[in-house]
Amino acid sequence: MCPLHQLNEAEKILLRDQLLGYASAIGGKNSFLKLLETIHRTSPHPLVSKTALLRFPKGLIKWNKNIHRDNLSLLSTRLNARKEGNANLMASSEDKNYKNVTNMLRSLSPLTFTVAMNNEADGAGFSFKAFDIIDENTTVITPMFELFFFCPVSVAKKLLNYVPKEAVTEE
Repeated sequence: MCPLHQLNEAEKILLRDQLLGYASAIGGKNSFLKLLETIHRTSPHPLVSKTALLRFPKGLIKWNKNIHRDNLSLLSTRLNARKEGNANLMASSEDKNYKNVTNMLRSLSPLTFTVAMNNEADGAGFSFKAFDIIDENTTVITPMFELFFFCPVSVAKKLLNYVPKEAVTEE
């Protein structure tokens, strides 16, 4: 998902609309981008936080399960190993890491993130899941989880400001 050129027009529009909805739920585009910048500036990676919590200037992100560093490393490896057109994170049964990948996906599958604001005036917040489990052999990462924690902030900026090609030609 990080390489935007791999997405078709409908996917880009859907992601843009979802991002704009999330941005309006936390006070606008600037607040949303500040949240993403906070995530990317945090060291070590915020997902390995023992408190399963990350504070940003206007609120916090909570998740329901601690993530161990080895699971995060394996997840990152699986994200990089995906091929264009095949978003499945599950390893094939012949793969030497099959058991490790299966255990990692099984342990992280209930992962849900909740973004809450300090003041109700700033927005209502929102929540999203980390993975979509399609069947026993197919698990994909949700675009929001990937966008929040694994893609550069510039990808979110491009998506937030995306104008469909047909809209450009009509003007």
